[in-house]
Amino acid sequence: MAQEAGVGYMVFARKEYAEPLRFQGTWKGPNDPEAVFQHFGREWIEVVLIPQSAVRWVIRAKDKEGIHV
Repeated sequence: MAQEAGVGYMVFARKEYAEPLRFQGTWKGPNDPEAVFQHFGREWIEVVLIPQSAVRWVIRAKDKEGIHV
């Protein structure tokens, strides 16, 4: 699946299907899979790009003392 050029992505990858995807860094570049592999390496069995604009951060509220509850 082609990715949109110029969009920032969070990159997750794994070397074995039995292991979880792990965050590898961010990618902002052409929609060329070859460029992604050149940057992050070829040892991955699976690489997933998630548009940063699609991520929704959920942050816990703080109590009166400023401690996350």
